[in-house]
Amino acid sequence: MVCLDLRYRPRLTKHGSSAWSTCVALAALLLAGGLRPLVAAAADAGAAYEKPPVLQASALVGDLPTSGPGYQIDAQVPTDGLMGHFTIRSGERTFEALGVATLAMRIAEIQAILELEKTSKTDVFVKAAAQAAERPVNAAVNMARHPVDTVSGLPAGVGRFFDRVQTGAKSFTEQKREGEPGLAKSVGKTSADALGYEQERRRLAKQLRVDPYTTNEILAKKLDDVAWVAFSGRVGVSVAVSVVVPGSMAISGTTMVNDLVWDTPPGDLVNRVNAKLDAMGVAEEKKRAFTGNRHIPLSLQATIVLALDRLSGVRGRPELIALAASVQSEDQARYVARGLEMLARHHETVPLASVSGRGTIVARQRDGTIVVPAAVDYVSWTERVARFARRDDLKATKREIWLSGRVSPTTRRHLETMGWKITDEVS
Repeated sequence: MVCLDLRYRPRLTKHGSSAWSTCVALAALLLAGGLRPLVAAAADAGAAYEKPPVLQASALVGDLPTSGPGYQIDAQVPTDGLMGHFTIRSGERTFEALGVATLAMRIAEIQAILELEKTSKTDVFVKAAAQAAERPVNAAVNMARHPVDTVSGLPAGVGRFFDRVQTGAKSFTEQKREGEPGLAKSVGKTSADALGYEQERRRLAKQLRVDPYTTNEILAKKLDDVAWVAFSGRVGVSVAVSVVVPGSMAISGTTMVNDLVWDTPPGDLVNRVNAKLDAMGVAEEKKRAFTGNRHIPLSLQATIVLALDRLSGVRGRPELIALAASVQSEDQARYVARGLEMLARHHETVPLASVSGRGTIVARQRDGTIVVPAAVDYVSWTERVARFARRDDLKATKREIWLSGRVSPTTRRHLETMGWKITDEVS
């Protein structure tokens, strides 16, 4: 339209008006009608991005207590656009947690540590420890030993899962090499005469509602020590957490997975994971990259694989194993696991047709609706989130994003303007 050409010079008509004024009037009518939404959308697209806020812990954690016996969560919680970075104080110890779900797990771990320390000071335990010291440690025990991640130590958080990233063969090779020797490192191994010890360790973990394959260095050491005394000293040790923390946060969002990890010897659990991967048609190279990734403990391997197993008949599941195999931290692995469990629960009521994992976990319902599960705490309108919302591969007549947390008002406005339906606080 000539009115929109800035080089256009108005020409007076015989009535003394100009064609320019006619254009202005026409433009005003168009803006008042059909063009207004387009102009508003363009203005929104150029709006300033948000700076992720520092929020009150009480505003993020829901029903989770911010303090309890032996722990206190810092009141101020920095966010990174997606997740809260929590700090938990327990006496002289400090623990970090990325996200509310991991926070619940950390609190359970702290309660377990305190209970194990209390148990180790009882008269019965001290006597049993003396007897155990007389027996040689014949077990070839090699349990996982990784310190709890800190905020500064997280290589990329979970933001990478909002970008479109191809997971190529090169990354599989790198993950396999990084994870070697694989099973011995991420699962732990015992010789035949220590099978009772390994069983005792899992029994203790179940009583405490914690992961027997935990990478919390302090908790892993306490479980080792108490389990060895109980096994070698031939004494029954009974422990129980004193504060109720959601048991589903111990390992997985399902009781079935938790019980499987607690009750199954590691060798049998490894076989079960591999059998499920084979049944899904996962290529051998991708399977080795997944099971050999040192950032995915055996318990998380089981969580991911069993969630995918619940997506029976859904196309593309091997692609999500490839995405999981590419994780660079345990926090990233847990993000993938929680997203897959969200999909599995949805599939039981609204069947899915396919899934994909080109950087982001994406599902498509049978009616064509695109669904993106995101286990995040608080989403701010950042450049990364804006880029995600505009991705060409996520365009559809209907598209939804499910969040375990919430979005800022600005983020909600932008996403809804772009046609996204938001469902937040998904359990």
